[in-house]
Amino acid sequence: MRWLVIAFLAACTAERPRPDGAPTTGSVHPVGISDPASDDFHGRELARRGWDLATCAGCHGDDFAGGAANVSCKSCHEAGPDACTTCHRDGAERSMTGAHASHRLESCAECHPVPARWDDDGHVRRGGVADPSPAEVTFGARAAQTLDPADRHGPPQFADGTCANVYCHGDVLHAGGGNASRPRWDATPIGGCASCHGKPPPSHAQDRCDSCHPANRHLDGVVQIGRAPGCNGCHGDAGSPAPPVDLSGNTFTTAIGVGAHRAHLDAPSRLRGPIACETCHRVPGQLFEAGHLDTPAPAEVTASLGWDRASRTCGAWCHGPARPDWTKLGGASCGSCHGVPPASHAPGPLTSCATCHPRTIDASGAIILTGSTSEHIDGDVDVF
Repeated sequence: MRWLVIAFLAACTAERPRPDGAPTTGSVHPVGISDPASDDFHGRELARRGWDLATCAGCHGDDFAGGAANVSCKSCHEAGPDACTTCHRDGAERSMTGAHASHRLESCAECHPVPARWDDDGHVRRGGVADPSPAEVTFGARAAQTLDPADRHGPPQFADGTCANVYCHGDVLHAGGGNASRPRWDATPIGGCASCHGKPPPSHAQDRCDSCHPANRHLDGVVQIGRAPGCNGCHGDAGSPAPPVDLSGNTFTTAIGVGAHRAHLDAPSRLRGPIACETCHRVPGQLFEAGHLDTPAPAEVTASLGWDRASRTCGAWCHGPARPDWTKLGGASCGSCHGVPPASHAPGPLTSCATCHPRTIDASGAIILTGSTSEHIDGDVDVF
């Protein structure tokens, strides 16, 4: 605090004699006491007196509500002249000097010692005399956060108007790649993700931050990856890592990131048992394993499956000559992959299939499933 908020104190100009007998124009204060343009304005007078509010309290009371003068300072300074908000605007209306407005959601204590009272030593007065501007900068815990101790090259500092080695601006992030990780306090804010770390950082392959990082836990000293621990923190749900949800938050099968994932993993058609993720994709053993996060989306599909993203079709052997649309479900049945019977077979109903394939299909024409396994569509043609 260095300058009092400008206020008009008409009540302070009421005529009454000065207690020290000094000549006035009929008021206890000089005529300019309420005029912000006057050298006698009460804010300037307090500054000359080293912000000694006891001078005011002598007439207006210790609570500044009237006192012997019977004139309340709170008629203009609603919370009282000793309140923080009298000199420092609060919340969204906080002081607009420098980058205060850009930091309005942070606690004042993140950058400054915050006194319990206006008259605490080191606030506006130090050792009984005025403490001159500027305010001291003493960084709090957030600026000193460090994700990897090897990335910190010194304590957080504020010097020559510049913040350095502060976590909150990315100066201690490993290969962060930000373009303004040591911002000047009085410079025009650059803003945006790329100011503190690259978009994406040099260590990332894609810039879809929301795919992996929850948006409501930014700059808290912990790198949150996914909605929950494990593969289903980024794709899938609590029951399975297979979409939905996909990396873009889609839940409908018409989205290519969702498509027929569950139709393969859960195998609801009962034409065969569930198909494991590694059948179509490389499954990493660890989050940062090569081939997982170090390549841009979409995920790579095993080349031998003949996946065509443009047409959203697959040429894998398990569908026979058919190329089903990944985003259209419900088409898998006997006859969708091979004829009923196949063209190389003698005509006959499904119930006749068991004659030659008894390990695959029963006498009713239903695919045999033992638990979640089946000898149907397993790569081997089972005859007798």
